[in-house]
Amino acid sequence: MSLSTSIIKKRNTENSMKTIARLTGIGYLIIFIAGFYGNFYVLEGLVVQGDVTATFNNITNNPEMYRNGVMAFVIMVITDLILAWPLYLLLKATNQKLALASSLLRVINAIFFFVALGSLFSICPTLNQEGLNALETTQAIDQFNLIWTEGLLVFGVHLLLLGSLLCNSLAFPKIVGILVAIAGMGYLVDGTAQLLFSNYNSYKELFEMTVVIPGVAGELSLTLWLLIKGVRTRKA
Repeated sequence: MSLSTSIIKKRNTENSMKTIARLTGIGYLIIFIAGFYGNFYVLEGLVVQGDVTATFNNITNNPEMYRNGVMAFVIMVITDLILAWPLYLLLKATNQKLALASSLLRVINAIFFFVALGSLFSICPTLNQEGLNALETTQAIDQFNLIWTEGLLVFGVHLLLLGSLLCNSLAFPKIVGILVAIAGMGYLVDGTAQLLFSNYNSYKELFEMTVVIPGVAGELSLTLWLLIKGVRTRKA
């Protein structure tokens, strides 16, 4: 192979990886928008903690908003599942086994979310019927939250591995990897607290901050880097 052919091949590979990186950034952006809308705007707006009747009335009086929130979650989880592959492609050169494990954990988290969404879907067909009742509605939402929380523990471990890969990759700045790893620790802390602490709701806002602040800092920094820079290339 001639030197010029080798250089062209290398440039094509670099351009391909930059394209994959930017498409991954777009995917992350979709996840951010869909996730914030579905969780913080729809569910947080409709669900009233400790008030079964108010939650029931909010959902039955806003069926279109509820369905839109569920569809936002569907878009989020499908995009999340798809991103497992490009993330593996971007990071396999750093550590192939670790990159594969990280992507598999992302897939497992998506499976948890798909199962959790079944609880939200169970409410949709009866929104305009007399059969829906307050207890069944809140039980379905509680079941969704439980399965989602279990999945987020898996997602937290995924972010720890992803952060480690990013820190050791020449294609990304180390600070992005550190922030992503801290976000993973936040998910683990909050998820463990939700599952183990009976008085979690008393400290809910505090624990949520361990997810929201590091999560936004870590995953948003990765998103912006992917969108703006793609991947960083260095000469040997």
